Amino acid sequence: MDNKKLLMSLGSAIAASKLAKTVSGIELEDVLGTVGLSRRRSHWLENLGLVAVGAVVGAGAAILFAPNSGSDTRRRLGQEASKLGTAALDAVREQKDEALRSISNVANGSVSSVNSRS
Repeated sequence: MDNKKLLMSLGSAIAASKLAKTVSGIELEDVLGTVGLSRRRSHWLENLGLVAVGAVVGAGAAILFAPNSGSDTRRRLGQEASKLGTAALDAVREQKDEALRSISNVANGSVSSVNSRS
């Protein structure tokens, strides 16, 4: 009788350890997948790629269907690209100046007095 109880206990322990290993291996994705759900994940990189592809296709269509000749369109695109580059450089310079002012304010300790008033 004791051997029978011992074998039953041993069998139960083995089954429980196998069950515990199986349960510990289950992840949230497995459970959500069985009911047709999934975790929210960020799709911003894919969306950015789609926007870039759309911009390229739109630019190509605009050039193809432009009312002006090719040389006029290229000249105009060059001018607009130059304006855009100048605007980008100006924005970078402004941000650099603002960052230097902020660093200077922090170094002089004037930021702490401004924040304490807020």
